[in-house]
Amino acid sequence: MFVTMKRLAVASAVILSALAQGTPGAAAPDVSVLYTGLSNPRGLAFDSDGVLYVTEAGRGADGAPNPVCLPRPQGIGCLGATGSLARLDRDGTLTRVLTGLPSLAGPDGTEAIGPDDIAFNRNGRSLLTVGLSEAPATRDGLPDPGLQMGRLLSVRRDFGDLYSLKLRTERVADIAGWEAAHNPDGGELDSNAQSVAFGPGGAAVVDAGANSLLFVTPQGEVSTLATFPERQMPAPPSMNLPAGTMLPMQSVPMGVAYRDGAYYVAELTGRPFTTGSARIFKVVPGQEPTVYAEGLTTVVDIAFAPNGDLYALEFTHTSMFGPSRGVGALMRVKKGGGAPEMVLDKVDHPGGIAIRGRNAYITTGSVHPTAGKVIKVRLAG
Repeated sequence: MFVTMKRLAVASAVILSALAQGTPGAAAPDVSVLYTGLSNPRGLAFDSDGVLYVTEAGRGADGAPNPVCLPRPQGIGCLGATGSLARLDRDGTLTRVLTGLPSLAGPDGTEAIGPDDIAFNRNGRSLLTVGLSEAPATRDGLPDPGLQMGRLLSVRRDFGDLYSLKLRTERVADIAGWEAAHNPDGGELDSNAQSVAFGPGGAAVVDAGANSLLFVTPQGEVSTLATFPERQMPAPPSMNLPAGTMLPMQSVPMGVAYRDGAYYVAELTGRPFTTGSARIFKVVPGQEPTVYAEGLTTVVDIAFAPNGDLYALEFTHTSMFGPSRGVGALMRVKKGGGAPEMVLDKVDHPGGIAIRGRNAYITTGSVHPTAGKVIKVRLAG
């Protein structure tokens, strides 16, 4: 759905008061909507020319007859070819330059698993992750395009039409296959490729299902950079368990960013999703991860600003249970670490973040089949 910039300016004014709450006493950040009508939008990134690309996890089978469906933790998921990669030009025009990618979503198109993140390097190479959120063996029983799930793909120009913006993919690495063969965290077999970030000699890929950070060379060779173990956390009162009950909580790493010789990895965490328990790790290859920041909740993505401040996008700022689920926030960790500070409150089901100059670009409505957005937030300082 194309929405003109004039219409978006009106829409931005309407939502500004709801989105731009920020830290009490601080000036509300400037927020505008760049595009609406996306399908389960997730990660986004700028290419070397400054053009913004957005991944869409799609709408699953989207009403197709006799779809392949299977049970998931989120509910029944039905497979379709509705995932895509979209290009958002400066004039507000959106073009889906890569379509037909796998999407596993509820019958109503919500909570999709599919294309999750895109990354570009200075040489023009781009990498795309496609999630799975299942045991690796589940993929073997899926028809095309399901066989593309759980993989890292390279995205290249389709030179069949020199005047077309259309792209094509090539397989680089089997992320789910690495989990099946090596099971880095020693837990149950589960794989869900999420964020990807270029670094020296290759790229790092977060596998949220495997609680691990992987490294992939340009030739597709995979190795494990780090694993993130589970912790014991007190059961929340909403579970009505005996006082003092402790529950295992998985790390569930989601976002990754590279800066100055280290990868920074953010946790979503698993159940019971204890408020304030999510951390950001600093991972220097060859060393054990160290905690760079803590006190966050259900972080889905991170990005560095040019001044070295790290911005963390929380899917939920308070509780993953009840009406607060999906009411997220943009948080800032000042250069060098420290306590997180709120930048933007009441962000609707955020999915991914990219920063260019003094602006943050965020996908919202990340679990909705038709109402996803890209918003721009002016950053202070």
